[in-house]
Amino acid sequence: MQVKKIYWSIAAIGLSVASGAQAADAERIAQLEKQLQILQEQINGLKSTSPTRSEVQELRQEVATQKKDSVVAGSLPGSFRLPGSDTSIRLYGAAELNMVHEAKGDNGANDYATFAPFIPLNGSPDAARKGQTYLHARTSRLGIEALTTTAYGPLKFKVEGDFNNDPRNGDASNSGSVATIMTQRNTNSYDFRLRHAYFEMGSWLVGQTWSTFMDGANAPETVDFNGPVGNTFIRQAQIRYTHSTKNYGDFIVAVENADSYVLDSQGMVTADGFAKVPDLIVRWDKNFSWGGVSLRALSDEFRINGALGNQSRRGSGFAASGSFRPTGSDTLSWMLTGGTGIGRYLNVIHGAAYNPGADRIEMERAAGVVLGYQHRFSDSLRANLVYGAQRTYDNAYTETAMANGFGGGRYGVNRSVSQIHVGAIWNPVKLVDVGLEYIYGQRETLIGEKGESSRLNLMLRYNLN
Repeated sequence: MQVKKIYWSIAAIGLSVASGAQAADAERIAQLEKQLQILQEQINGLKSTSPTRSEVQELRQEVATQKKDSVVAGSLPGSFRLPGSDTSIRLYGAAELNMVHEAKGDNGANDYATFAPFIPLNGSPDAARKGQTYLHARTSRLGIEALTTTAYGPLKFKVEGDFNNDPRNGDASNSGSVATIMTQRNTNSYDFRLRHAYFEMGSWLVGQTWSTFMDGANAPETVDFNGPVGNTFIRQAQIRYTHSTKNYGDFIVAVENADSYVLDSQGMVTADGFAKVPDLIVRWDKNFSWGGVSLRALSDEFRINGALGNQSRRGSGFAASGSFRPTGSDTLSWMLTGGTGIGRYLNVIHGAAYNPGADRIEMERAAGVVLGYQHRFSDSLRANLVYGAQRTYDNAYTETAMANGFGGGRYGVNRSVSQIHVGAIWNPVKLVDVGLEYIYGQRETLIGEKGESSRLNLMLRYNLN
């Protein structure tokens, strides 16, 4: 358009020149010729700066490359797409501080979070200690998720870890015969530990994540990191297959890592524990308009191979859980778990012990229950009331524990354990959680020893993405 305007100007000048010549106005002709020269120089300049066809093509390629390399939203919520690929990446995590005040009893030697199965027993030095307060940030975590397209459908993977590594009290650990002072007294440099590492394609999941026997979707929320007793809380390597139906829910089967957790005649975990067969778990989940239901069953192996002999027994466990929404802002959650030889699938239920008199592995029979109620006052404030309990029932296992002297004591077999959590979580701004919770717990061993704990837990957390 600019070139056309200049040519029209030249034409007008030309007409003016002709008119001026006819009028014999020499001075006017000189001025018009000067203007014509200036316009011609402008035309020549435009021609010299106009891009060639090859320059236009290079420009188009550069624009396309910049568009391809630019950061764009990915297929996962909160993700971005890697430049030059179809892979979406999501980074997430949390920076978390917990401040714990032990009002009654000191269980910090076992775990900074509540650990009801090892509550100090009345009359012990730890039970007499009151008022300990400590802070830590070791539950902070980092994770990455990715999703990419393949010829067989979407491929998703996840890797996540935190700094909640042993020794959990952060004071000392034994390396051979040398006690190594940990960094709580200096820099609090705790080791990074693996939580999740798995990939999914279609109906298959392969890697480490929450056990298929655990129902995390319907578990009640607590400020306390461990949560209530009476529940399954375990991550392990597995191969899982899920068959989803539109009307009948999800049917799931998994083989998971086995750990033969057998006590010897002194009540210590024997080094002869040996696993040949993975744990087998089947599960059914179904969501409804009012909540959801999950039913699960497992079969696990207890085997010893060594000085105590070579023998095995299989245990079995069952669980049912779900949630119910009585109102639009309230949620009631429930969980029932039990079995014989359920072992580590309940909170510090040992599972099995070797009976030297019968030369036989005896399996523990136990059950647990969890009830939770959440009320939302607003989108930024919610309150939780949670109760959990578990119990060991009399059988050959309890007889073995009593006969061999590990039916009581600090790490002895518990008859019952219970716990209640009362707390609230507030979101003052987006991505920030402020939680405060009171936790009370009780414990009784097979021989009747009892213990109590009482504590406050303040949690401050910033959530990335």
